[in-house]
Amino acid sequence: MPLPPRRPLAGQPNATPATSDSGMVKLLADILHHTAPSTWPSALAAPLLRQRLAPAHVSSLLVLPASLGRPDLSRRFLLLLPSHLVSPVSLSLLALSFLSSSPSSPASSPHAASLLLSLVSSTPSASSSFSSLSHANTLATFRPGAATAAVTLLASSYLRLRRARDAADVLRLSLSSGIAMKQYTASQILFALIKIRQFALARDLFDEMVQCKFPLDEYVYTAGIRAYCEIRNLDGARGLLTRMESKGVKGSAVPYNVLMYGLCRNNRVLEAVEVKNSMVGRGIVADEVTYRTLVYGFCRTEELEMALEMTDDMLSLHFVPSVASCSFMVDGLRKRGHVDKAFRLACHLGELGMVPNLFACNALIDKLCKDGRFREAERLFRGMANRGLEPNVVTYAILIHSLCKRGMMDDALCMFDRMREKGIRVTVYPYNSLINGYCQHDNFHQARGLLNEMVEKGLAPSAASYSPLIAGLCRKGDLASAMELHREMARNGVSGNVYTFTTLISGFCKDGNMDEAARLFNKMIDSSVVPNEVTFNVMIEGYCRVGNVRKAFQLYDQMVDRGLTPDNYTYRSLISVLCLTLGAMKAKEFVDDLENNCVVLNSFSLTTLMYGFCKEGRLTETFHIWDEMRARGVKLDLISFTVIVYAALKLHDREKISVLFREMKEKGVKPDNVFHTCMIGVHSKEENIVQALNCWDKMIADGCSPNVVTYTVLINHLCKSGYLTSAQILCEEMLVGRFLPNSFTYNCFLDYLANKGELEKAKVLHATILEGCLANTVTFNTLIKGFCKAGQIQGAIDLMQKNTESGFFPDCISYSTIINELCKVGDINTAFQLWNEMLYKGLKPDIVAYNILIRWCNIHGEFDKGLGIYSDMVKNGVQPNWDTYRALFLGASLMTTKGKTLLLTT
Repeated sequence: MPLPPRRPLAGQPNATPATSDSGMVKLLADILHHTAPSTWPSALAAPLLRQRLAPAHVSSLLVLPASLGRPDLSRRFLLLLPSHLVSPVSLSLLALSFLSSSPSSPASSPHAASLLLSLVSSTPSASSSFSSLSHANTLATFRPGAATAAVTLLASSYLRLRRARDAADVLRLSLSSGIAMKQYTASQILFALIKIRQFALARDLFDEMVQCKFPLDEYVYTAGIRAYCEIRNLDGARGLLTRMESKGVKGSAVPYNVLMYGLCRNNRVLEAVEVKNSMVGRGIVADEVTYRTLVYGFCRTEELEMALEMTDDMLSLHFVPSVASCSFMVDGLRKRGHVDKAFRLACHLGELGMVPNLFACNALIDKLCKDGRFREAERLFRGMANRGLEPNVVTYAILIHSLCKRGMMDDALCMFDRMREKGIRVTVYPYNSLINGYCQHDNFHQARGLLNEMVEKGLAPSAASYSPLIAGLCRKGDLASAMELHREMARNGVSGNVYTFTTLISGFCKDGNMDEAARLFNKMIDSSVVPNEVTFNVMIEGYCRVGNVRKAFQLYDQMVDRGLTPDNYTYRSLISVLCLTLGAMKAKEFVDDLENNCVVLNSFSLTTLMYGFCKEGRLTETFHIWDEMRARGVKLDLISFTVIVYAALKLHDREKISVLFREMKEKGVKPDNVFHTCMIGVHSKEENIVQALNCWDKMIADGCSPNVVTYTVLINHLCKSGYLTSAQILCEEMLVGRFLPNSFTYNCFLDYLANKGELEKAKVLHATILEGCLANTVTFNTLIKGFCKAGQIQGAIDLMQKNTESGFFPDCISYSTIINELCKVGDINTAFQLWNEMLYKGLKPDIVAYNILIRWCNIHGEFDKGLGIYSDMVKNGVQPNWDTYRALFLGASLMTTKGKTLLLTT
């Protein structure tokens, strides 16, 4: 039994025609056509409409004859509706209405174009857009041609948004639905696909147009020919041209030129000539592009005589050869070594005024300079004036740059002055070359003068003007001046580039000032200058130098996340810091992870790991790494051999040493000063003076002269072994020779006196070192250590203060040496005063300093202070080592003995 009709609820209005679909449409029509537009907002805000209005009502409104006849009024009405009520069908209906009401072309209907652009933005795909438009076309009767215009505008909208694939979908759908599209737009779609290198898609779409009997014009055929040429189906492209001719399509030289270019690109230049002859036979006149294309083809196949002949034909027809044509011919002649022919061609073209006179000659000079053929370039330059070619600013800039690269700064400056004397307008480029050249020779005063002169003459310096100066100052260690120059760049409106920032960051990293390096790194990113692999490598190496493993690996992860590729410079730094802080086994785990991820490590990285094991005395692992390197075919260099020979010497394995020396000789690896010095150093540490002197003799026999480092290593050994007189004789030998002792050499004697407790002699020697400007923080620290060893702690503190007055600021080692002695005698309070003074001065404690204070705090029962120091250590990114944990376990043990409990979190 059917249910009775539902009664309305209390307060609910009875169903009226206004609430049905037809009633809603009628209500909307009344508002649209019978009320003033000023009343529309309030009418549309009525609860009845707001609650029940649906997109279908709007589309039904738009198909009413009154609405179709007034699309402008309907558009104003739709603008007041919420976007969710305006469906793709509604947009399509309104666009078709505009195109039906306008007697002019679709291009004159911006409203229709705007509506279809909105349709594109509101639908997920081209298929959806076309479906909405096609459906709208069936809902009413529109003017003939409106659908074609609408489909054309729809495809144009996708092209406007650079969505060539979607435009192609619209074209394909229009072909299958029988709604024709304008030929010009169809050709634009094909060219858009070609532009984004969708050559196969363009070809397939063209073939589909042919199958659907789409009316093809010259532009569509040209696009099809281009698509076929790009996929190297040149026979198919020729077939299209034949089809176009057979269909009687009127054309110009353009499709022929496109085919000829495709043939020339594929070295089928003779076929291109046939196409040109066929074109001329059909009464189509060859244009400049035709001849330029053929010249290009002959140059590509190195048929230069034919290219020159074709150029003569061009000139006889009063066609102007292109710069590209001249470049091809001159470059082709240069490749064959016909420099004279190239020069004559450049002169001939210059005299005719067909190309810039100096283009070909400048290209030749530039290429000759880049190839290192400087004499030929200069000879060509000198002959230019005699042959009617006056050098211009480009010519001079090329030669000045070449002279600067060769270090011939006086000649470069003479060339620069000659250019100015001739009244040639100077640009920024020769200035930049000169500035860079002077900076390479550390003549910063001259470079700075040129920069100032450039600014005075109204030339705007670029980053390339400042970067060499900044790099030179950083190389010199004058970071303050480098930063001031960087700030001057900003004041003058010159933005730093990646090279400028990386240079500054590198300077601060080498100086150990990682806070400033990190600040510059962040500023670089904030300035939208993208760091490259070199920037990250510099930062990672900087943190590795100061032992901050956590920061180094954070940057490594950030580098990978940015899509940059770490290289062996990156890995070497990370391996080195792991060996230094966590041990070589931890570094080996990192290396194994890299190799499991198919990262190829070279000798640069693997030698670092090998050295890490060797330094820890783990010689078995050292030789294991060496054997792996050899098995993988890693190129073994002098550094690799130095490390492994060093390890073999420590093992006293004479047979292994002999094998390694023989292998070095076979591989052509010649020992240098560093190699021999390392060997002397090994024997010196083992107090084997005879072997050390034998290595010295072998070094001289191999033709390697000892340098200041070699002398210092041997002097240091003699001093530590108590042979002071022999060390003094060796030092006198240095003075007689061409090497002067440096601060490290004198520090060997200072260390001997300090350890022997001969503090008065040590003070006299240090005063001499100070007068000779050879004193540094290391020499002061050696003297401080001597005072501490003698129990004269106050004398050490006084010396540290005197150190500051002399302009040599104490470092972490200075403070930690005295702090250790204070803790030894139980003066923990004074030790903390010095610790706080060190922090106040901005010095960052290293792992040794932290371990000293943690250990002594625990020994003296200051467990809370020890834990506080440990927390600061972790917070500052200093990685704990075994000495740290031993000190903490000592504290835990002592606290347990006193009945306390310790919660240690690491």
